[in-house]
Amino acid sequence: MNKPDVIRVVVIEREPLYRRGLVSLLESIDGLEVAGSAETAEAGYKLADETAPVVALVGTTLMDAPGLAFAAEMRRRFPAIATIVIAANESDDELFSAIRAGASAYSGRDISEDLLQELVRRSATGEYVINEQLLSKPYVAARVLDQFRNNTTVDVALSSAFMPLTDRELEILRKVSDGMTNAEIGFALGISAQTVKNHVTSILRKLAVNDRTQAVVTALRRGWLTIDEEIDGESGAAGITSIPTTRLGSSRKTAT
Repeated sequence: MNKPDVIRVVVIEREPLYRRGLVSLLESIDGLEVAGSAETAEAGYKLADETAPVVALVGTTLMDAPGLAFAAEMRRRFPAIATIVIAANESDDELFSAIRAGASAYSGRDISEDLLQELVRRSATGEYVINEQLLSKPYVAARVLDQFRNNTTVDVALSSAFMPLTDRELEILRKVSDGMTNAEIGFALGISAQTVKNHVTSILRKLAVNDRTQAVVTALRRGWLTIDEEIDGESGAAGITSIPTTRLGSSRKTAT
């Protein structure tokens, strides 16, 4: 059984020697546990499903898929797993792609042991260290801002660097803000209450908060949910919307 204070890590990397080196290094660090390694995307998905790691280290070239495409798919399949992209050759373009893939951090292969350990530990707590890297790269930051300006659809906007939640997680958080229980959310979305609970757990981890109310407040403060000042019928209640245009609270009914 996994110790509660141990961070489980998997390594998905094409190059055998580098992969083994990462595994050996991680195994030497107190508080980290390597749950396994793989060289292909398909083996990586299976490994993540079987071992439930907290962090995945991913190379940018795999045997059967581009590493960044794998990182994006990992986030879709396993939203609770933080992904650190390890690039063979760092570049601003690749950093931008890593941000769009939802990676928690991005680094080159020449990363120091201390920095790697820091990235793993911070990513495990739900931090998006990659946003700090963004601030030191004006070219990449400008591209991210342009993406905000030039795209008006919700799906594109929410996939940007500053939105750590997946579309499904934000959808669930909207309904949480509307006072719905896990069972009610599951019924509305056609999924089980347990699946909703798993998503809520992932939301709390990513936002580094302790309960559902704090998650909603955090999302409001960061602009991912916004207060709609239009009064809803005779209730006098302000609705909550997600950026930029999706209405949320306008159809809310008072529980009986």
